[in-house]
Amino acid sequence: MDIVVMKFGGTSVRDQATRFQAFKHIRREVSAGYKVVVVVSAMGRSGEPYATDTLKELVTYHVSKRENDRLLSCGEIISSIVMSDFLQQQGLNVTSLAPDEVGIKTDNNYSNANIITIETSKIVSLFNEYDVLVAPGFLGTTLEGHITTLGRGGSDTSAVALGGALKASYVDIYSDVEGVMTADPKLVKNARVLEKISYDNLIALAARGAKVIHLKAVELAKKNHVNLRLRSTTADHIGTYVVDEEVNTLSLTYKSGYTRYEILGLNCPINCELLIKQGAYWYAQVHDEEAVEHYLKENELEYIKSENYVRVSWMNQQRTPVELTFYVDALKLEDTLNFLHYNLI
Repeated sequence: MDIVVMKFGGTSVRDQATRFQAFKHIRREVSAGYKVVVVVSAMGRSGEPYATDTLKELVTYHVSKRENDRLLSCGEIISSIVMSDFLQQQGLNVTSLAPDEVGIKTDNNYSNANIITIETSKIVSLFNEYDVLVAPGFLGTTLEGHITTLGRGGSDTSAVALGGALKASYVDIYSDVEGVMTADPKLVKNARVLEKISYDNLIALAARGAKVIHLKAVELAKKNHVNLRLRSTTADHIGTYVVDEEVNTLSLTYKSGYTRYEILGLNCPINCELLIKQGAYWYAQVHDEEAVEHYLKENELEYIKSENYVRVSWMNQQRTPVELTFYVDALKLEDTLNFLHYNLI
């Protein structure tokens, strides 16, 4: 039995039009003779009714993490059933899976659960009756049967884990871009698709903010030698192949959420690991602000703080990788990325 795993993110299943684009890709694989596991995220993004971030805002976190995971699971469960219904309307032989039928077994680390094992027997048996199975991504179940979530980017992790366990011919991660790009195409007009990229290069890009796939999923794909492709829901482009070989890669990534500190009258070394020096200034991630400012005040250092900065990384992933890092005002990000892309790539 030849199996393909296809993961579609929230923007790829948010409405009838995007679901139809996804259907065309699924139909192509079924016509080629594959059995298909479709892994879906919750529909849409924050603010849309069933998106994960929207569900998060319904509670104030007085509930337990176990209850919260059960709440968040609703988005993916709804999405899987809606997608199954839509694919049936298009004439495919399909059914949706409940979280326990997907077979991803995890520990009890609610909200960021770790996968213990994958039980594939239910999926394999259902393929005797169906061509397509729609699985809710992002979710697992404990050995006691409680629903868990796999953390940010968990649908990517679900797809890669299932692909490895099922020995899938390949795992396709679909999003609203055509693959791994030389830069974010929403900000850089001349960004282009990379034909292929190595696992290690993709891990480096994901760690530095590239949003095409989650870091944890790439690491799992490398560990299990998963044949991975990164593709676009709205285009027929083959996308980017992730390969286990050395590939030269030039790309720009960025990560938001930094604060800039100008430290005045500095006459002693800075021994705060949370502070990164770049040029005349120091930078820290926003979530580390409290600890950084405690350190500065404890050492009686005066400072001027400026918020809303972005870390931009230029990656030259050859045999000896080179990385140049810039911190820029978020309001100047687009101009900076276009300038760097034109001059460096």
